This record gives sequence, structure tokens and C-alpha cells, in this order.
Amino acid sequence: MVERILLLQEEMLDYNKNISMKVRNRKILINNLIIQASVGVYEYEKQNKQKLIVNVELLLSNDSEPKQDNLESTQDYSQFRKCLIDIIQSQHFQLLEVLVEKIHSTLMINSYVIGAKVNISKPNIFNDCEVAYELSNI
Repeated sequence: MVERILLLQEEMLDYNKNISMKVRNRKILINNLIIQASVGVYEYEKQNKQKLIVNVELLLSNDSEPKQDNLESTQDYSQFRKCLIDIIQSQHFQLLEVLVEKIHSTLMINSYVIGAKVNISKPNIFNDCEVAYELSNI
């Protein structure tokens, strides 16, 4: 009887192990991308680029898990970094909120991205604090 209980417990552990292996969160994080950008509503912001700090968290589907140890079988981090830079440098943005939304919606087009968090801060806008805006669906 005790052997049977131990066997069942071992099977349950194996079952739980298999489930937890299948339900994993796969993420790409881009942290502290520092870039000069034209963003803001005030005249001095329109005339002078300012420092932004960009942080992005991408929740990926399990389909994105690489099957081989090469770049072609996964999501290349550089494509997401390039996307951020291209959008930020594409135009002047009056509002940080609009810039963050544009980045977020563009990242969500990727079929392997099932959620995204975009946080952009303006570290030098005030002397006594940093201002940031974040948009997330994860």
C-alpha cells in the first residue's frame, strides 16, 4: 500500500513537472536603451533633442522557443532594438504617451509577441525627479 502511494506521488510530481515545463514565460528584455530624441510640447523641447531611457519587456509565445542553437531559429533581439530606434528617430513626438503607444503597437505586430510593456523616461526634464510613461498589456 505504501509503495503504491509513493508511486502515485512520484507520478504526480512527474506530471506537474511536465506541465510546468510547458507553461513557461519567455521574455525578451531591452533595458536602459539611452537615446536622444525629439519629444515634447515646449519650444525648447522641439528645438533640442533630449535624453530618453527606454525599457521594454516582450512576452513571447512558446512557439518562439528555439529548436536549434542558431539565430534563425529564434527572435533576434536586435530586430526589436532597431524597431525602437527607428520609431523614436522617425519624427518629433509632442507627447511621450503617443511615442510609447506607437512603439507598443508596432511591437505587438510580431506574431510571436503576445504581450509587451514599454516604459520611457525623460530623466533630465526636472531637476528633482525623473518622469516616465508606461504602457503594458502583460
